[in-house]
Amino acid sequence: MALKQGVLECKPALMEPIMTVEIRIPEIYMGDVNRDLNGRRGRVLGMDTKDGMQVITASVPQAELFSYATELRSITGGRGTFTATLDRYEDVPQHIADKVIELHRKALEAAHKE
Repeated sequence: MALKQGVLECKPALMEPIMTVEIRIPEIYMGDVNRDLNGRRGRVLGMDTKDGMQVITASVPQAELFSYATELRSITGGRGTFTATLDRYEDVPQHIADKVIELHRKALEAAHKE
């Protein structure tokens, strides 16, 4: 009971992995890819040109990257590629954390009913 009380009093935070993503695309797709990154809670860190391709470096939550390969291929007609590496952990935004916590509570309630 003391552990439970201590955890609640310390105000725990839900954390998520943040990935550094390097995206290589033809210049014509820059606007579309940047818009898509913004929709995925991504932050563009820089843009450069390398070997005739545009290179975008961004920080993106890992949860937003699960379908990114397919979406990038769709946006760029199969001409875009990306790599992702773990950079750090950050607090999950409160509105998303609330959804995750609620789903967990429902799963626990369902498990207790069985």
